[in-house]
Amino acid sequence: MNVDGVGELDTVLKAIKTEDSTYADCLESWKTCLEEKGKSISLKDFDKFWVNNYIRYDTCSNQDKRQAGRKCNTEVGIKKDIWNFDNSILDDLKAFLLFLSK
Repeated sequence: MNVDGVGELDTVLKAIKTEDSTYADCLESWKTCLEEKGKSISLKDFDKFWVNNYIRYDTCSNQDKRQAGRKCNTEVGIKKDIWNFDNSILDDLKAFLLFLSK
């Protein structure tokens, strides 16, 4: 799973998000800062970090943040209505899964 041949599942999730992602998107500035200081982060690790921040800070309610470990993690976040599973990026995956189910 990727987006235009780049990335993995987290890259896809980043592309199909449906909610405001201000907190997660601001990580781009952090990544730029790292690069300016001679450090780097892989695309895979960056996208995982982005998804975690999107779930925890952009889409988790203030009440749920009190129990963030249980209520604002990836396992719970994937079940929330914060992803557009009708996005065309997922068409190939859906076709593959339908093929396997036959």
